[in-house]
Amino acid sequence: MVRTLCTTLLAILLVVTTAAAADRDDNNWDDWDEDGGWESDNGNGWGATTAQPGVDLSGYLETTGVTVLPRNARGGDTQVGLQTVLRLRGRFEPEPFLSATVETEFLDRRGAATPAGAETRQIYFDYLYGSVAFGPLDLRVGRQPLAWGTAYAFNPTDLMNPSTMAGLAGVEPPGITAISSSLTVGDRLGLEGYLGFEDRSRHATALADLSGADRLPWGVRGRAFVGMWDFGLGLARSAEYDPRTDQDDAVRTADYAVTEVSGSIGPVLLYGETAIEVGTGDWQLKRSLDAAVGARWDPLDRVSLQAEYHRRGRGAADPADYLPADLLARRLVARDYVVGIGTLSMMDDNLRLMVSSLVNLNDRSSAVLPELSWRITDDFQTALGASIFLGSKQSEFDGRLSDEDLGEVDLGRPQLFLRATWYF
Repeated sequence: MVRTLCTTLLAILLVVTTAAAADRDDNNWDDWDEDGGWESDNGNGWGATTAQPGVDLSGYLETTGVTVLPRNARGGDTQVGLQTVLRLRGRFEPEPFLSATVETEFLDRRGAATPAGAETRQIYFDYLYGSVAFGPLDLRVGRQPLAWGTAYAFNPTDLMNPSTMAGLAGVEPPGITAISSSLTVGDRLGLEGYLGFEDRSRHATALADLSGADRLPWGVRGRAFVGMWDFGLGLARSAEYDPRTDQDDAVRTADYAVTEVSGSIGPVLLYGETAIEVGTGDWQLKRSLDAAVGARWDPLDRVSLQAEYHRRGRGAADPADYLPADLLARRLVARDYVVGIGTLSMMDDNLRLMVSSLVNLNDRSSAVLPELSWRITDDFQTALGASIFLGSKQSEFDGRLSDEDLGEVDLGRPQLFLRATWYF
């Protein structure tokens, strides 16, 4: 019943959007770009653009030197590595309502810049999609960025992307092949939906298991702006590769009811989101609930403090249940986490010190990520940072584990990095 209803809602949204696109009204634009609306400069927003037709090219070149230190000063080898990333973004807009976007990345990793110390060189298209926008209606097809959620570090309602430490570092979500659509109703209401063709982990083995229409991931939600508050309510399906299942059926699908809320009370920004698994025969709240709640407060003009609590219902409470494959990929493996973030801005915001911490409440291990960044010019900046991992043996952030292919791996040694980024 739940799956039938959700699939029907998503189909209606996509059909309505496509039909309206065939009968457009160029004078009825509503980009919803006020106070954190759907449109954004990084390509993740929904709003239409009114730029002149043409081609826009941009990107960045980033080089990072990495030094992996021994666990203690008495012994051990110091390892070094280098990572170079060239990311190019092209946007072709033949008409104000029609555009095509492509983002490609060249990645070169050497030495300690890779988890196993091996060389990695690859070129891939992260985003490749077309967009059609007619006033309040948007349709996007292809490999695209999709991410739901109001929390900063990890998002329970984001059922399209893996939960990794990349979220704490502010890394953009990987592209997912999908059809997505949105519809705005007036200034305060909206409806969004997507149909995906990849699993959450992006595992190659999962592709064969996603050929059936009943196994594809999808989501549909309504949004409303009331005063200073933003509310979201919807239904979604997650499809994720699970190595613990039979290889003939390695993709686990689950349906969720999702909610989001964000707003402010005085100087404090509050936000939260939940994803509750529904339609299962062995339903239990403690196992079926994923949630995140957080707050941000700026006590001084250039000081910001932020804290979040995250719960993963199917996460492991016992370190013996951690999967080595998840640990190698830096995926979250435990059930309860706390995130703390402190930011100090100086020199007219050109110099910024940011310290992030992630604490596993189940095994008491933690990761601390300090970073000092300096914006030298508008298009060039440098950063000096570190990754410090604390925890007892067998804990998540202890980092020592055995792998059949890689042998003994130690991901818990402290690291230093120096990064230079040029935007163009």
